[in-house]
Amino acid sequence: MVTVDCHLHLTETPSQVPDWWMTEIYRPYGGVFGSTDGAWMVDLLDRSGVDVGLVQGADLRRTTWHPDFPEEHEVFVPNDYTAEQVAMFPDRLKGVVCVDPIRDVAAALEEIDRCVLELDFRAVKLVASYQHYSPNDRRLDPIYERLIELDVPVHIFTGWTPTITAKLVHADPVLIDEVGRRFRDLKLIVALGVPWIDQCILMVAKHPNFYADMYHYSEMGPEPLYGALEMFRSLSALDRVLYGSNNSDKVRTGREESTVPDVYRSVNEVAARRGAPPFSDEEMEAILGGSAASIYKIGV
Repeated sequence: MVTVDCHLHLTETPSQVPDWWMTEIYRPYGGVFGSTDGAWMVDLLDRSGVDVGLVQGADLRRTTWHPDFPEEHEVFVPNDYTAEQVAMFPDRLKGVVCVDPIRDVAAALEEIDRCVLELDFRAVKLVASYQHYSPNDRRLDPIYERLIELDVPVHIFTGWTPTITAKLVHADPVLIDEVGRRFRDLKLIVALGVPWIDQCILMVAKHPNFYADMYHYSEMGPEPLYGALEMFRSLSALDRVLYGSNNSDKVRTGREESTVPDVYRSVNEVAARRGAPPFSDEEMEAILGGSAASIYKIGV
């Protein structure tokens, strides 16, 4: 069975991302950060026992700003950098396209074509709240239409972020419902985030081509994860749950630290304590990689 992490961020600080921006986004978590290149990612995968990681850059140049650092707004990890890192570890890393569609829709379409058709990237990431647009904005329709033609999924970030310039109003997963209604053939990965976890789960369960990136649970223990997985199972959507770590290689489980996949493997201990049905080996294998391998065409 192949295991897959669908949510990993490449960053070299401060050449690609200013220190102030990294400090701001890591402030709630203790403020510790550093550069994460391809070698760092593979080391993370090795320590976590994961075979393949989906890695992404970022383009937040248009909307990033801080009053104390007015000249430092170039939050930009280019797709070519992602391609370089993937090329060094082609069996372990797969690229995800990052574009700012509102900057230039036509240019975004060209970049998506280049990255998918020439560089073999496997998905497109949209971060609407960071880039100040709604995911149901009609200006994005050509992008969604092109992704259907390419048979490539779009990965959409939802929920809270510590970044002050991000607009939380655009991070509500309810906005993605319209996308699913208008583009039924679009494969869409919803990154589950607080405060809208239940809404995200219900959105994925409603739309048969929606998938759930469980990155929110990378820093939590098996109890809350069990509750989320059980809700997916009760709605017949467990086969569309994807493991994502968001670069988190250590989490707190009780009084011991373990890698994120170990938390998933611990959910059946929660089920036993509750006298509830366990998750089968087949279900856990799908969550930890099988479903992702299918949507990202890993092994194809």
